[in-house]
Amino acid sequence: MRRSSLPTPQRFSLTRMLGLPSIRGHVPLVVALGVDAIGTGLAGPLVLLYLTTVVGLPVATAGLVVTGSGVLSLAVPAVAAAVAGRFTPRTIVIFALVLQAIGMAGLLLAVLPAGRALPILVACCLLTAVGGRAFWSSIFALVADAADAAGAEAKESWFALSGMTQGVGFAVGALIAGALLIIPGSLPYVIALAANSVSMIAAAVLLARDPGHERRPADAGPDDHETGRVHRDGPYLLLIGANTLFAFCSTILGVGLPLYVVQGLDAPAWLIGPLLAMNTVIGATCQGLAVRATSRFRRIRVLVVAGLIWAAWGVVTAVLGLAPLWLVIPGLICSVLIYSIAELIHAPVSMGLASDAAPQGSRSGYLSWFQYSFALATIAAPGAFAVAFAAGPELPWLITSIIGLLGCAAIIAAGRGLAPRLRR
Repeated sequence: MRRSSLPTPQRFSLTRMLGLPSIRGHVPLVVALGVDAIGTGLAGPLVLLYLTTVVGLPVATAGLVVTGSGVLSLAVPAVAAAVAGRFTPRTIVIFALVLQAIGMAGLLLAVLPAGRALPILVACCLLTAVGGRAFWSSIFALVADAADAAGAEAKESWFALSGMTQGVGFAVGALIAGALLIIPGSLPYVIALAANSVSMIAAAVLLARDPGHERRPADAGPDDHETGRVHRDGPYLLLIGANTLFAFCSTILGVGLPLYVVQGLDAPAWLIGPLLAMNTVIGATCQGLAVRATSRFRRIRVLVVAGLIWAAWGVVTAVLGLAPLWLVIPGLICSVLIYSIAELIHAPVSMGLASDAAPQGSRSGYLSWFQYSFALATIAAPGAFAVAFAAGPELPWLITSIIGLLGCAAIIAAGRGLAPRLRR
């Protein structure tokens, strides 16, 4: 009997509908991302409070310790890129998690006498900062390796999945931290630091059990020797510069919105939490949908659209200072929604572009250097916002609009140089 030629109906798939990849074979990786994010969301916001409230350091000293550790850790992506030829991304990420776990556990030694505690605290903050920078320098190469097994078209959806998993984890951790602070005394901080240390060890163990998709330097193609060094790869350096501008736009909401709401708009302070929570929820639930909606378009065009949206967002936010009071709250909600749309389409697409634009055999090292775009933006945004805000509450947002437009021009120029390497 002749078989029917009718097409077989496709199974309903929630992950496909949400624009997310299948995690079959990489469940430990996804669970590890979530476990680590919960611990980081739990303890990260409390470290400075711990140093000042429990340890008793002056605010200026505690801030110097934390900020100084972050600045010193800026050398880490370059080191991670240098050792990428000897170690796989998974090995570097596991090492980074262990370093952070030791640093967080070491902060609990603040019970020692003051003369001994401060050097230990400085060393532990530095360990935590170095481990954190090493983690972010290599985790996206690890995610890209997992995406390779699913095909090139799954790259953005894998980056979206990792972002959503981490976003949900950070939110859950922050909620637990808020609940812990109901308990009086130093116990909430001790619990948070200990739980974060345990979560990082658990994530490291899970990653060690993930089969991965290890790509060794020997896998390099014939073209990799021409562009295997980032400092000689002009188009990729331009990509890093363009993404630094976009990352600045992405960072400025969390940095500047609280100050702008309270001092620039004279709006009630209680608005800050719901507005930032709305952005977090959108990012944690909709990245896959954004990937699905933009998958038919060239990545460069998608990033240009993100830059244009950020430019419009800056203008909308700036003019809220001229709006009547009854329009301020709806205007702020609209502002955060516009920002969130730009962030949704930028985050996974920029990582997919950075991954595919890198020579295959040097991808881990290239993605380590790419993390400088986020690191530099994170360092520059607070100071730039404060200086501009002092001159006028609307000025930081207008500057952000200009930076978004400059990012559009830079990504177009980078796209022309990278075109021969890109699939789309």
